[in-house]
Amino acid sequence: MLKKTILICAIVPLCLSATTITSLLNALEKRPENKLDMLNVQKSSLQSEMLSDKLMPTVNIFAGYEMYNSPNGMLPVAPNKLIHMIQDQSIGQPFSKQIAKEGVTFTWPLFVKSIYTLKDKADLLHLASKQKHRLNLLQRQAMVVGFVAQLRYLESLQNALESKKRSILETSKTTKLMVKEGRLPKSALFVLNSHINDIDIALNSILQNINIIKSKIETMTNIHLKRSVPLRAKHRIKRKEIFALKSMRSKLQASKKAIQAAHEAYMPSVLAKGNYSYSQADAYNNDKMVHEEFGMAGIYLSMPLFDSSKGTAIQMAKIDYMKDKMRLIEVKHSLEVKAKELDKEISLLYKSLRLAKKSVTEQKKLLKIAKVSLQQERMTQEEYLRYENALASAKANLYSIEAKLWEDKAQLAVIYGNNLKEIVR
Repeated sequence: MLKKTILICAIVPLCLSATTITSLLNALEKRPENKLDMLNVQKSSLQSEMLSDKLMPTVNIFAGYEMYNSPNGMLPVAPNKLIHMIQDQSIGQPFSKQIAKEGVTFTWPLFVKSIYTLKDKADLLHLASKQKHRLNLLQRQAMVVGFVAQLRYLESLQNALESKKRSILETSKTTKLMVKEGRLPKSALFVLNSHINDIDIALNSILQNINIIKSKIETMTNIHLKRSVPLRAKHRIKRKEIFALKSMRSKLQASKKAIQAAHEAYMPSVLAKGNYSYSQADAYNNDKMVHEEFGMAGIYLSMPLFDSSKGTAIQMAKIDYMKDKMRLIEVKHSLEVKAKELDKEISLLYKSLRLAKKSVTEQKKLLKIAKVSLQQERMTQEEYLRYENALASAKANLYSIEAKLWEDKAQLAVIYGNNLKEIVR
């Protein structure tokens, strides 16, 4: 009983950790490529924050020690106050060659219309970045599904060739007896051995390709597969808006906002400024220590009258907008055509799949008949081997169609923005 419990405890974790297509697709979200995309999304959100920050007040403190070659004013002095100071030299006048200052300054953009528009642009670019991140993940999912489909095709082809090899080896046993009895020449064995050798060469080539596909899957997911994982349809692909165009449309709207912001650079802006300083010095007239405070605050209206660079910026923004618009039109057309092509091809592949399955079934029956005919010497070896080759070709065609079907489904799912974890299991 204890041994059984230990065995179950050892097997259960292995079953739970078994690799599936879902675990491969989940692994993509943990890979550096996806994390880099997420960092780009975070960075794009900071662009919007940076523009919001430009509308916030900035406050700075300062401290300094100034030296002049002739007495300089510590602060503006009203004429009436200055006359009184001149008449009474016992009063330290706020002029000195060496002045220590400390204080605070602030600026506050109260209204800059272009900044609000540029913030809208940054929000749209942030949305485009999120949409691009999702698109990149879906594209990587499609690549993994495609690689798994290719791996399944190669493994099925390997099994078909190994089955063909076993079949020829069985025939070889019968042939040896017939050669021994003198009913067939020794060359009959050479022909079969030559075919077995060709199969071994083909199997070795398939193993090389399997190794390449496994390496590609491991590169993308960091999971090493000993063999392929099953691919089963979970849900149908939802035909909706072409997802790849979403990020491009957001970028186009952002480009339009850039034109608006370039025009708004000509609009007046309102800015508040202020400062406060505390100065200390030895008065130049009597060397007494003088302390003075001075502060100001104001609101300013600024309006550009002439700046040729602003006109150039408008033209550049318009060109960028037209480039994004043309790129959107180009990609929209190509993806619509591609979606139609894939829809039609998938429909044809399903029809080909039914025919291919029927062909494999019929070729199996014909091969059985051919083996009996060979044993009864009613068929030559060359004719028999043609049936072996025909069955292997029929199987290869079937597996190729299955792989192509999954690759097309994965591509179509990406075009319409379907998460492949909801399509395949």
